[in-house]
Amino acid sequence: MEVKFKSALVAVPLLLMISCSGPEEKMDSKIETVEPNPSWDATNSIMYNEFLQCSSGQEYSQDALDEMIKAWRDLELPESILGAWGYSSLNDNNEIIIDQWEISWTSKESAEKSWEEWAKNENAITWSEKYTSVLQCDSENRLGYDFLFPHDPYAFGPTPENGSFVATFSACQLNEGMQEEDLSNEIIKYNNWLDTIDPATINGFYAYGIYFPVGESGDEDFKYGNFFETLQTISDIDNAWEESPEKTSDLNQEISTCSNPELSNGQVFYDPQDPNFS
Repeated sequence: MEVKFKSALVAVPLLLMISCSGPEEKMDSKIETVEPNPSWDATNSIMYNEFLQCSSGQEYSQDALDEMIKAWRDLELPESILGAWGYSSLNDNNEIIIDQWEISWTSKESAEKSWEEWAKNENAITWSEKYTSVLQCDSENRLGYDFLFPHDPYAFGPTPENGSFVATFSACQLNEGMQEEDLSNEIIKYNNWLDTIDPATINGFYAYGIYFPVGESGDEDFKYGNFFETLQTISDIDNAWEESPEKTSDLNQEISTCSNPELSNGQVFYDPQDPNFS
């Protein structure tokens, strides 16, 4: 199924903007892609996020990875990068290995331009060759998405200071007869449910985002990303969901069919508000 999601991308943020605007502000309210002035006040912004599949080398270790990422941050990264994160899961040997690298950009155009410059940058080439025995990531076959936070990502508190978090991803398809407007309405209902939760009952940061594939998407119309401070935070959100009225607990089931959430450990690689984060 090929679905054009532009209206779904703007419908929820636009509603949020209008609800907080006066009569004159409503006429000028609009959604635009992020311009090069990175900010994490991104509830009403569409970003362009890419995932790179990665595999570990013979010299992979947490210390080697930390050194590699610090060296990457020291390469004078483009201003159009809004953030970067690594995701790891257990491999067959029960080792936690970074297997995905996510980079958020102000736009698809800025990403493509930066990758072209990266391929010609001697320092970048030297960095890549030096750390190939630690981690190799497939920058040629990047998966691109339009991404947004439909709900305030800081509603349940700030992100962890140490840069670690837990993430789940679920690939989804719209059910037959469902359109982007139906999805937007369900997102609004979910946001309203989140607003009923007392943040004090949730142990740690929680946010969610939606990824809409750019280009070939296969069987995936969109995917959910849920981001938690710890496994306890997941349990707290799940408990709140289970205690919800029946009409809330059935939310989204008629709209789409999603895969079981894939659990990953997340790690901040780059935060433009704290470029020396380590």
